[in-house]
Amino acid sequence: MNALVFAERIIRPGAIRSRSEALAAQEPLVIMGRGKSGTRLLAWACQELGFALGATDRLQTGDLDDRRFLRVVKWIARRNFSHPNSDRNSHPNSPAGLRRFDVLCFQREVHRVWQRLSQSAEARQGWGWKWPETYLILPYVHATFPRARFVHLVRDGRDLAFKRHLTDDPRRALGKALLTRLGARDQPHHLQAARSWQFQVEQYRAYAERIPPAQRIETTYETLCRDAEGEMARIADFLQVPFSEACRNYVSTHFDKSLIGAWRAEDATRVAEVEAVIGDTLTALGYALAAHPAAESTRRAPDGNL
Repeated sequence: MNALVFAERIIRPGAIRSRSEALAAQEPLVIMGRGKSGTRLLAWACQELGFALGATDRLQTGDLDDRRFLRVVKWIARRNFSHPNSDRNSHPNSPAGLRRFDVLCFQREVHRVWQRLSQSAEARQGWGWKWPETYLILPYVHATFPRARFVHLVRDGRDLAFKRHLTDDPRRALGKALLTRLGARDQPHHLQAARSWQFQVEQYRAYAERIPPAQRIETTYETLCRDAEGEMARIADFLQVPFSEACRNYVSTHFDKSLIGAWRAEDATRVAEVEAVIGDTLTALGYALAAHPAAESTRRAPDGNL
């Protein structure tokens, strides 16, 4: 991949320019959210709306079934966590810090994905993808697709603190890079996972201010579980597509209200430790801390903002 991009820059600069222009005209649906937030269910639901997201029965995660593309996304994310001009509290992928070479690598791979998915019989309403790791390279996606439509899904960070994902796993290259950036490699896993969730959610929300409101919508796992049909109808309206019967049937049987607030079954001491770390973010998102359960909000956001 790297060698091909290097060669293209020298031999075929016109091809690079044409590819960039073609991608800039596209309007892919990009599902954004931390892994284990319910993005799998949201991806399958959107595929039932008529979007070709590359999800297959081979991968029940609802992820785009394309390992080459995933490798490039992870590679860019890892490189930017070690960006020499960044610190622990800044976004590694601010617009000013985008590496041109990394943009070209991303565009080469996503161009191939676009050509494949846009020709799929499933692309009745459009195409796009879901990869939780895409959450980490939003500026690269937006720079490539200034007209993209983003569906952002958030779940209570306390639930995610007690789940495992590669972005909070110090044994995985991407998790190691992220936790090193956060100075969290030696912390207990529930705090590593909580800080990973907090970093990713906050950085998305900070960057999303650069995306026109008409091109982004926010929802939560909790809202989808409580009112799956109503919320997916709202998302379908945002995407300007009919709320299909296939999607209605899917969401009516796959979102489970009993899974809301799973953190309440965890050890109270560890929950308190998590809240001490990410409490401000939870509160900003409308989640009540354990000491104030009556204040919890369903956080439905008709105007597209959290």
